[in-house]
Amino acid sequence: MKSLVLLLVFVLSGLQLSAQQAVSGFVNFDSSANWKPQIYLSHLSVSNTANQSEVKPIAIADVQKNGFFKFDKKHFSDSNKIYRLHVERIRKIVNDTVTKEVRFMFSEKDKIEFKKGSQVFGTYTNTNQGDREWQKLKTFESKLVKQYLAQENKIDPRKGFVKDSLQILMVKLIGIKQLADKKLLDKDISENPTYYLELLSELKESPIEASEYWFLEKRLAYLTQLAMEQDLKTSRWLNMILLVFVAGLGILSFKLGRRTLPNAHLSRQEKNVKALILEGKTNKEIANELFISLSTVKTHITSIYSKLNVKGRQELLQKNTGAST
Repeated sequence: MKSLVLLLVFVLSGLQLSAQQAVSGFVNFDSSANWKPQIYLSHLSVSNTANQSEVKPIAIADVQKNGFFKFDKKHFSDSNKIYRLHVERIRKIVNDTVTKEVRFMFSEKDKIEFKKGSQVFGTYTNTNQGDREWQKLKTFESKLVKQYLAQENKIDPRKGFVKDSLQILMVKLIGIKQLADKKLLDKDISENPTYYLELLSELKESPIEASEYWFLEKRLAYLTQLAMEQDLKTSRWLNMILLVFVAGLGILSFKLGRRTLPNAHLSRQEKNVKALILEGKTNKEIANELFISLSTVKTHITSIYSKLNVKGRQELLQKNTGAST
C-alpha cells in the first residue's frame, strides 16, 4: 500500500511538472565541449527584431547531457509575443553557418517541443496558430530572397536599376501574400484593379518564377470573371429596360397619333372634304361647294374613314373636337 501511494505521488508530480513546462525538447550539439551548456530565452520587440544587441535574456535553462532542456510557463506572457532561444559557443569558429538560435510566436497557453536533428535547434511543434502562419510567411520570404540573390549574380553590374526594380517587386509580392493570408486581398483587388493588373504584368516580365505569384494570377482571373458576369447581367437588365421603354413610347405615340388624326397621309381633296365634314356640312352641300358629284364625295369620305381609322362621321367629329383642320 505504501509503495502504491509513492507511485501515485510520483505520477502526479510528473504530470504537474509536465503541465508547467511550456517549452521543452532537445538541442543538438556536435560536441558538448564546443558549447556552453545553457540556453537563453529572450523576448523580442515586433518592431525591432533585427537589433539583437538590445535583447536581454528573461530566463536561462541548463542543458542536460543528452541535450534536453525546458522552460516553465511562468516565463511567458498570456498573449502572443515573439521569443528567441539561443546558445553560445565556447570558442568561435570562422565562417560558422550553424543555426544557433530560433525565433517563434508563443503565449503561456501554448506548448513547444523541439525534436532531435542535425542543426543545433531542429524542427519543433508549436500549438500556437499564429506561429505556424508566421513560419509559412518566413519560408515564402526566404524562398524569394534566395531566388533574387541567384538572379542578382547573373545581372550586369551596369544595370543596377534592374536589380532595384526586382527587389521592389519582391517586396510588393511579400506584402500581397500577407494580404492573402489575412483574407484581405480580394477586397484590395476590387478597390484597385488597375494596380494589380499592371503588377501582374510586371511580374510576368520579371525573372521571378510564375509559381511564386500564381496565387495572385488565380485571384485576378476569378474576380475578373465575376466582374464580367456582373457587367453582362447589368447590360441585359439595361437592354430589357430600354426595350420596354421603347415599346411603351411606341404605343404612346400610336395612341397619340390616333387621337390627333394627322392629315399628312390624306390627299388635298380628301382634306377639303374632311374640313367640310367637321363644319357640319352634308354630303350634298360638300358636293355643291367643291363642284364635284355626290358619288365622288362618298368615295372621298370612305377613303378618309379608312385612312384615319374611324367608323363614321360621329367618331370623326369626336376625335377632332378642338383640332385644327
